[in-house]
Amino acid sequence: MAARTAAAAGPARRPQGDAGFSLVEMMLVILIIAVMTSVAMLSLSFGSRDRARLAATQLAGVLRSAREEAAMQGRDLAFGFWQRGWACYELDAAGAWHPLLGDRLLRPRTLAAGLALTLRLQGEEVRLAGRAKTHPQVFVLSSGEMEPFVLELREDARTRERLTGSALGQITLQSVDAR
Repeated sequence: MAARTAAAAGPARRPQGDAGFSLVEMMLVILIIAVMTSVAMLSLSFGSRDRARLAATQLAGVLRSAREEAAMQGRDLAFGFWQRGWACYELDAAGAWHPLLGDRLLRPRTLAAGLALTLRLQGEEVRLAGRAKTHPQVFVLSSGEMEPFVLELREDARTRERLTGSALGQITLQSVDAR
């Protein structure tokens, strides 16, 4: 009978004096520390290639979105570049180009400190202004066609990202290692 009441009482509990961490709890703490350490290491290794790649990816996305918007809305757009940024322009009914200032996606942008652009049109390097004084250079037509271009975004002599736009509106992004 005594055995029956002990079994009904449930599993034996640890005495109060043996309080501590189980193996599972210790492994969980070690796992959390390892994850936090790896995140810290990744954030410290975020270098110039990553900054240049991030900016080039953003610009490629803006160019692709402009191409789609031009085709869907039947309006002609253009991009003007300066050494540290770009602006998108819209053609009005009178045939004049005006920068898009209020558009959330296509508004003028400035690159992060230390990044710079170079532009080639028809195989010739275009001399870009040092500040946000620009005019349309790369045209994105409502037909889906685009002015062919090669745009390089660089931070130093070795870190470059190259955006290439074809006449059919295809935009490609590649890392260029200039050693």
